[in-house]
This record gives sequence, C-alpha cells and structure tokens, in this order.
Amino acid sequence: MGFWEKFDQWMFRDAPEAHDIDKMKLWGTGQDIGDPVHAGVLVSQESALRLSVVWRCIDLIAGTLAGLPAEAVRKQDDIRLPVDRPPRWLETPNPESNWLEFAERCFESLLMDGNAFVLIGARDFQGFPAELWCLNPRNVQIRRDEGTNRIYFLWQGDQRLSRFGSDAPLGDVLHIRLKTAGGLRGLSPLDMARQAIGLGLVEEKFGAKFFGRGQTMSGVIQLPAASAPASREHIELMRETWEAQHSGSDNAHRPGILTGGAVWQGITITPEDAQFLESRSFQVEDIATRFFGVPAHLVGLNEKQTSFGSGVAEQAIGLYRYTLKGYLTRFETAMSQLLPRGQYLRLNHRALLEADPKTEAVILETQLRNGIINFDYWRAKLDLEPRPGGNRYTIPANNQVILEPNGLPPEPKPAPAFGNPNGNGQQPAEVTQP
Repeated sequence: MGFWEKFDQWMFRDAPEAHDIDKMKLWGTGQDIGDPVHAGVLVSQESALRLSVVWRCIDLIAGTLAGLPAEAVRKQDDIRLPVDRPPRWLETPNPESNWLEFAERCFESLLMDGNAFVLIGARDFQGFPAELWCLNPRNVQIRRDEGTNRIYFLWQGDQRLSRFGSDAPLGDVLHIRLKTAGGLRGLSPLDMARQAIGLGLVEEKFGAKFFGRGQTMSGVIQLPAASAPASREHIELMRETWEAQHSGSDNAHRPGILTGGAVWQGITITPEDAQFLESRSFQVEDIATRFFGVPAHLVGLNEKQTSFGSGVAEQAIGLYRYTLKGYLTRFETAMSQLLPRGQYLRLNHRALLEADPKTEAVILETQLRNGIINFDYWRAKLDLEPRPGGNRYTIPANNQVILEPNGLPPEPKPAPAFGNPNGNGQQPAEVTQP
C-alpha cells in the first residue's frame, strides 16, 4: 500500500472502535441442529462431541492446523518474504487468547458448524484490525438487507453487525465458510453427518448398558413342574436375589447355587449382539473417512486398509492433499483480507509434509550438494548454531553449463597457460567448503 493510499485511509477512516459485547457470550452452549434423528436421539454439537470418533476428528484437524507456524508475507516475484512489521494479532488476537487458541477455535467452528465468524473488536490508528474474536456460530444469524442487498449479521438475535470484505474494509465481521450449496451459510459437517452420529450414539449407549450390567450367566431359572406354583412375590424375590448376586462387573463369573430343584438355562448371545462390535467399527470408519476425511488408522482402526497410501509418509501426504489443504486454503484466503494490500497470511504447509528422519536427511543432502541450501540451513533444521563459513553455497566441481539462457551452447574459452581444462574448454567450477 502506497503512502497516499495509507494517508487517505487514515484521514477518512471511521473513528477507532471497540464493540461492547459480553465476552462471556462469545462461545456459549450450542443448540440443536435440526430435525429429529431417526435413531431416536438428540444430536447437538455437545452430544456429537461425546462420540469418540467425532471428538478425535475435530481435535486432530483443528489442533494440527492451528499448531502450524503462521506469518504475514509479501510476494517478491515468485518468492514470499516475511513482512517487516507483522500485525499484532498474529501473536495475540485478543487479550484472552493467543494465536494457537484463536486459530483452533476458528477451525473448530468450521468443523462443527461450517462457519467461522471473526469479530473485529478494535482497530489501529491506520484502520486495520487490531483485535479479533471468534464468535459462537450458533448465536449468529445471516441476513441480507432488502434495500442495499448487502449481507449483515445479527448477534444474539438483535445486535446488528456489518460484514467485512474487500468491498467493506470497515466491516465488523469476517465470515469464513465451507460449502454453501448456494446459501448464505456454510453447511455444517455435524449436520450432514447427524444420522450417522445418531446411530453411533445409540450403539454406544446400547454397548454401555449391555456390558455395564455384566450378567455373564444370562439366561432363565426353570422351576420343576411338580413344585407348587410360585407366587408373584416369590418370583420377584428370586429375581432380585439373583441380580444382586450376579449382576455388575464386580460379580462377573461368580458361581450360582440353586435349590428346590430349580435349573439354570443359559441363553446364547444372538447374532445381532455378536455383530455389535463390527457395527461400531463400521460407524467409526463411516464418520471418520467419509465425513471428515481422516484415515481410519488415525482414529484407532489399525486393521482397516486406507486409500491414502501404504506408508506413514504417503498417508500423511494424502491427509494433507485431500483434507487439510482445503481448510488451510479457506482460512489463509479469508484472513489475508485483514492485512494491508500486497500482504498475505501463510501457514507453514511444509510442517505437514516432513518425511521421516532418514528420508529428510537424504533430501537435505541432495539440496546441499546442488547448491539449493547451505550448511547453516541444515544445522538450523536441527536447532544447531551456525558455524563459520556455513552460509556459503556449494556445487559439485564437475557441474558444467550445457546451454545458456538464450538456448545456445556457451562460447569456448581459451585454454589456460597451466592446469588441465575440462572437455569444453572451461575451468571446473570453483567450490568453497566451509
């Protein structure tokens, strides 16, 4: 941004503002997300997080992306260079959150609701955002003004907030959203997966009750036909006594003693119950791989094969390409609008693609040998101090110029008075070792 553009923005900007919003309501309790689930349970943001696979997928994606190093950069030709004075919110977005907590909350909001609403709480003297808050998406409604056709937001049902964008640099809220299907609001992954989540919650509840009772000697007590008919009180007393002695995990495998000619008849487990664990495994895979795009082995299904690749490195690359990169691109593109023109927010994608130590060493050695990096860069990767001469770049002595930039072969040089010239009349390239 040039001097006069900054001067005009500073002269004609609105007065620095700070929104008077109750900070305790910025991230409150979620609400029900729609119609009843056919499984017969309520699926809300809170209940969905109680399902282990949902919690793991959201925690894995949000925590991984929020932990990536973030910086403000500017482009110089094809190179991205860090800016001299990055915005303060890259370290402390607001007085109550650091960058990791703020970014994690934004990604959580996208993963749970499909929308992230970033409130610009205050601006600096140049009019650029200086304080950012991530609003609870369940408390934000999106509306379109019939007169101006502009989008605005309702916070807590009555407080109107304007939209921030390239056409509205003084707006209040930056809206980041996932797929919209043509609407104003992003589609919630939890809402799309609510039937699968509901089935998973029902299976978890059934399993907890089934194994919680722990009555391994499941069956019936048969009384001899010759005995006198037992009264209802007698039958209830026998049932209560048996359950008290044999129900619960503490009483599992405890021997039972029957008198008066009574016989215990065990009941084998039904095929439906025998397939319970297999059904739960399928639900975990369904939610993780199909709705969140997370390989099954990352949510505990190690016996499942994955299409992300065979090795750990290939699976990490597949997770980045097909799942994480989409969230990163949306977040970087949206947050870059908060920076001055010509600057961009960049999260370090390379941190997601690092190979195993042996492969990484081979890659670095190849780059060092071809003059792409120097020794100090390699030592910095290992958190080691630079050493004298380590900032020099080296190439093999037999590297020769084949074609010049104009596509023609280099002109031969006259042979030196001493020494051995190489094949095309040029001296070997000078190599400096640190």
